[in-house]
Amino acid sequence: MTVDSTFPTTGRGRRAGVSPAVTLLSAGVVVLAGLIGACAGKGGDGAAADSAAADSTATAEADTGANAKQEKAIKVDVGFVVRGDLVESIFADGEIRTPRMLEVKAKIGGQLVEVLVRDGDHVARNQLLARIDPREYRLDLEQSRYEHLRALSQVAAEQDTYSVDLDAVREFAARRAELEAQRDRGALSDVEYQTRLLELEMAALEQGAFRQEVFQQRTGLADARVSEERARLNLEYTEIRAPFAATVQGRQVVVGENIAAGQTICTLFDNEHLEAVVNVLEADLADLEPGRAVRVAVPAVRDTLLAKVDVISPSLDPASRTCEILIRFANPSGRFRPGMFCRAEIAGVVHPDRLEVPKAAVLVRDDRPLVFKRAGDRAQWLYVTTGLENDSWVEILEVHSGGSLAPGDEVVVSDHLTLSHEALIDVRRQVPASSRWDFRHEGGGNGR
Repeated sequence: MTVDSTFPTTGRGRRAGVSPAVTLLSAGVVVLAGLIGACAGKGGDGAAADSAAADSTATAEADTGANAKQEKAIKVDVGFVVRGDLVESIFADGEIRTPRMLEVKAKIGGQLVEVLVRDGDHVARNQLLARIDPREYRLDLEQSRYEHLRALSQVAAEQDTYSVDLDAVREFAARRAELEAQRDRGALSDVEYQTRLLELEMAALEQGAFRQEVFQQRTGLADARVSEERARLNLEYTEIRAPFAATVQGRQVVVGENIAAGQTICTLFDNEHLEAVVNVLEADLADLEPGRAVRVAVPAVRDTLLAKVDVISPSLDPASRTCEILIRFANPSGRFRPGMFCRAEIAGVVHPDRLEVPKAAVLVRDDRPLVFKRAGDRAQWLYVTTGLENDSWVEILEVHSGGSLAPGDEVVVSDHLTLSHEALIDVRRQVPASSRWDFRHEGGGNGR
């Protein structure tokens, strides 16, 4: 009989087998042990993780503390507090013109034999511009000279027929001076003066006061002398010369042309000495005076002139209620031309001895002006009371918050919109304490 070993049989005669209950118990013990081991293993890894996290937190806190100690500096520019003049500007528009423009005209008539200039030429004073044929005028001079000599010969023949009483001449001069003084005081009318003077002259003639003059007239010497001088002048007028250094414009004649006395040859413009003519409002005249500094901007050449007020007109234009101001300046390079538009900024009102800071240094927070003063490597917040100001400077009347400002102190003028009190700063640049009105004083100045 065959026995199945998979399932044991019962009875003595059968082989003993393992019961199912024992088998299940053993399996449960093994599983429980595995679970206990697993739990033990899991509990060990969690503790290590918690320890690592704690160490990382401590390191981060240490790094944060170190960074907090390394404050970042803000880069700024600083300017200077100054004490000096604060200038209020007056603005006016106008144009540039030349004070010397002349139409050169012939003083005598004749034919032009030379024209030596053309438009655009620069001529010096007394330079020859044109020449009229001088031959006829030379003949006139020779003729008048001969007439003069003839009269002299007549005088030489009759020189012993008269004598001059010098005492009578001196008495006449003294009495004529008395008559002129009486006329000037109103004691004599013009008619009375002329009557008394004629009586005085006749009396002086009888006493021998005018015998020389009468003799020269009788012999023709006086007329001959006048004719000779006139002929000499006419000969000089054949050469037409420039009365001053200038630029030629509008030449109107050519060689060979017959011109008349008074005819225009050309026009001369003195462009080396110009003047700006601007019109200042009536309300701005109260404190304006000659000698005030002026900046004249000329947009056409993109340049600005530094000059002074020369003339303030004694009258106003009733229509525009403006006053004409003349600002004279040299133009050696010829860059500026008459007729150019200009805009003048005049130092109108000068307020002396004011404590000032650059305008860029003043901020407004909570409707209160303040400045940041440099204190070492920190920015000190100071509330201030401001006064007068112009385009560049602001007057400081009072400093609040326990601080102070004095000439030479440095104040922040850039990158300060978000700056705070006691903030760390790094000075990038120091802005010099310059002024647009420094040229008022020789070698510079402190006018602001």
